[in-house]
Amino acid sequence: MKLGFYSPEIAGRNVDEVFARAKDYGFTEVQYNFLTSHGEEMPAEFAPGELEEIAAAAMKQGIRITAVNGTFNMVDRNRERLAEYTRRFRKICEAAAFFGAKVVTLCTGSKSTEGMWRYSPESAGEEAWKDLLVTTRQIMPLAAKYDLIFGVETEASNVIFTAERNRRYLDAIGDPHLKVIMDCANLFPAGTAKKENVDSTIREAFRLLGKDVVLAHGKDIAESGTVSFASPGMGIVNFELFFEELKKIGYPGGLILHGVHDAADFPLCVKKMLETAVKAGI
Repeated sequence: MKLGFYSPEIAGRNVDEVFARAKDYGFTEVQYNFLTSHGEEMPAEFAPGELEEIAAAAMKQGIRITAVNGTFNMVDRNRERLAEYTRRFRKICEAAAFFGAKVVTLCTGSKSTEGMWRYSPESAGEEAWKDLLVTTRQIMPLAAKYDLIFGVETEASNVIFTAERNRRYLDAIGDPHLKVIMDCANLFPAGTAKKENVDSTIREAFRLLGKDVVLAHGKDIAESGTVSFASPGMGIVNFELFFEELKKIGYPGGLILHGVHDAADFPLCVKKMLETAVKAGI
């Protein structure tokens, strides 16, 4: 299995330095976030030569851009901001197509006034659900236009906070360009991240969503009564089972390591993931 990284988690003065460090860690793929080069996730515009510079830096180090972040709050209360980021999303799709990336990641959003990654009980309500469907249907034509897959993952703080809701979402949209990013650490809402829940939760997620998995995230979560993430391989996610389930569905892609909290953890995380992948026969 090829290993990839999430670009904001490797520091560097410029994209050349980021990709060079990634190569040293052993990565050959990346989920690219424009925070790395532009200081913001979804720039309003790209100046001439900027995308070429990023692509060249990745190519120089033998790293393939497999996914690009297109995450904005799809149920934003601020309608003007929602409209603006929906417009910017088109630019992200254009950039992903330029890179040759097949996946653009989504954030199903939150009704929290503190941000799209913050919990709000309103996110589980019918209004948020309807808003999500409206925004999704607005952007879906871009997937076909640019030959992309839009990837959605379960997020404890978002409208799609369980695998069951993720399945309902895919079925409601009914578009083959909308698929799943399988991130096992995100399958545990607050109060459920317990060792005894891990295997059954992962198996159920694959039962519901396995046929639609387009990208795998190697993120981990600590055992706690809240939602507390850990560097990959240092929490309670059973990665051997995760890889076995990926093998069962014939998943052909790599694993994007995500949630590495300290640069010092990278060598150990990479070592653990490779050893576990070999053990699982993937």
